[in-house]
Amino acid sequence: MAGGEAGRGEAVRTFRLGRSGLGRVLGELEAAVMEAVWQAGEATVQDVCDHLGPDHNYKTVMTVMNRLVEKRLLSRRRSSRAFLYSAVESRDAFLDRVSRQVATGLVRDFGSSAIAQFVDAVQELAPEELEALERMVRSRVRQGGGE
Repeated sequence: MAGGEAGRGEAVRTFRLGRSGLGRVLGELEAAVMEAVWQAGEATVQDVCDHLGPDHNYKTVMTVMNRLVEKRLLSRRRSSRAFLYSAVESRDAFLDRVSRQVATGLVRDFGSSAIAQFVDAVQELAPEELEALERMVRSRVRQGGGE
């Protein structure tokens, strides 16, 4: 992994343009599982199944949760006869990391075309969000463009 990302989830490998939200970077069930675990803080497979509803098979949910452990998005620890799963990073930290990976990849691959599209996209933001973005840009310029 790139420097500074050790111990956090893996790099985004897929971005699905036709989906929305977390479904763009995770499978549909993976996204639902992550949302359930973030909401609970810590959960067993049964807790997640209960959250997702009766249409979800226990073994399927368990398989997805264990794959999320392999992807370093969830961690697990034994508690009595069950495993307790928790997210490796907060939802906000995950969204920040994934957004950065996607944006960095687009800028690296498509340069000024991608930047122009970002500028066009921010025009849809509410005025207070635009002002916050403007402050962020000014701050980065004062810092010499670094973090």
